[in-house]
Amino acid sequence: MDTLNDKKKITTFLNKIKSRWPAKVERFEFKTATVIYIHLKEGISSIDFLGSLSRQVEKLVDFTMPIILYHIESDGMNLRSHPINWYSSLNRS
Repeated sequence: MDTLNDKKKITTFLNKIKSRWPAKVERFEFKTATVIYIHLKEGISSIDFLGSLSRQVEKLVDFTMPIILYHIESDGMNLRSHPINWYSSLNRS
């Protein structure tokens, strides 16, 4: 696995999310290389964001590194996790 290449692809992936849904996504925050917070704009529910966009977001994945996206509402109170490629590394072992 080319970790540096995956990191570039993850950044591209996040930019695609923000460009496709600019009315929903405020910003991204990397907590670690594999844990990323998606700060949602005011009035956007994390559960609605996850439910309505998760399948579409999965189609944008072109990297192999497992990551976890956390969707955070603007008030910081609600947080939902969204694992991506989480089980793919387990299947390869």
